[in-house]
Amino acid sequence: MTRLVVEAIHRMSSRPWVFVTGRLEGEALRIGDELTVTHDGQAVGVVTVSSVELHGAPGKTTVAVDAGSGELLQEGSVLSLS
Repeated sequence: MTRLVVEAIHRMSSRPWVFVTGRLEGEALRIGDELTVTHDGQAVGVVTVSSVELHGAPGKTTVAVDAGSGELLQEGSVLSLS
């Protein structure tokens, strides 16, 4: 199972996305992947990967999702490949 455990969320007014950084377990994520957002074992929505950033810290993955999806995300959320 592929999942990203959210450790940080970044918003930039110049970009139409929310950047989500965390520890990726499983396969690499790709643009267009749909990820189920879960808090405390409860699914709260779905986000779509708009970009995958390749210049992050070692052991970390950053993906961009639509800024409107930012309300679903918080530190500790788990994003799982649907």
